[in-house]
Amino acid sequence: MAQTMLIVDIAIKPGKVDDFKAAAAALFERTQSEPGCFRYDYFISDDETRNTNIEVFDGPAGFAAHMENVGDLVPALEAACDILRIDVVGEASDQVYELLAGYALLHFTKLGGITR
Repeated sequence: MAQTMLIVDIAIKPGKVDDFKAAAAALFERTQSEPGCFRYDYFISDDETRNTNIEVFDGPAGFAAHMENVGDLVPALEAACDILRIDVVGEASDQVYELLAGYALLHFTKLGGITR
């Protein structure tokens, strides 16, 4: 099964931690219904200035379905943070790049390793 993983590096704007957490909670709730989303985790730094997301989808189609489902919630998140970089790991497509247009992206393909 081909997967698309995003690792998102975020800087939370000063004074916006509560807004960021509220926007993230709305995204968590809505994402629960997505069969093509295998992982959707946010990790906040101890000082609450940074956040890293790890998101894993059932290929580019799973990511596209996610964006269709939550796209209207993204502006509230972006009002509370700056998305510094998005690493796209695994399978990508023109559609993935179109959906992420305007963000600093870096794509990684698998070189080798072990997946269990």
